Amino acid sequence: MQSATVVEYPISTYLPRDVIYFDGTSAVLPKEYVLKEGNLRLFVPRNKIEEVVNALRNSGFKDVNLKSNKGEKFYLSMKIYNVWELHVRIYDDGFIDGHFELSRDYLEYQQYQTIPSIYEVFDFYRIAYDKLHIYDAIAKKWIKEVRTQYLVTLNPPKSLTQWEPIAVIGGVLSAIGIIAYALSRLDKGEYINGDN
Repeated sequence: MQSATVVEYPISTYLPRDVIYFDGTSAVLPKEYVLKEGNLRLFVPRNKIEEVVNALRNSGFKDVNLKSNKGEKFYLSMKIYNVWELHVRIYDDGFIDGHFELSRDYLEYQQYQTIPSIYEVFDFYRIAYDKLHIYDAIAKKWIKEVRTQYLVTLNPPKSLTQWEPIAVIGGVLSAIGIIAYALSRLDKGEYINGDN
């Protein structure tokens, strides 16, 4: 039986805007640029991937098996704020892509937009690897400093149609605290042609 759910809460995150790279250059990244998943990527050394995956699983992330594989070694997700999910793809080379999306428990998720997640993903795995590496995949540069941020909000649809019962995982993320801590851990990654 399908039931409509009225959703009141959007989900918000911060994404880098004004950045300085390790080579000394700087850029103001357009909002459309940072909103495209894969342009700004997290990174962990290859020898830390298993520990990072275990930290995510211990935090409540579950393995996802989907038809739309993008070459990732691990694909995990966790419900956030009842109707949202945080998805994390971890690749063999140590790069990580994360995004928020509408829960797959609702029919509307297939047509609904997503927003990238950087700081929240780091906050979940930092107990396994406590350095924040952000790579600008288009510029091919490591970000040394984030001076300003975009506040990006994903508003829910007016109503949702549930097609499976959902398990509610609650929790409040303190965005400002997460970002302040994450930015204090910003460092250059040591990725060299697939070596550790």
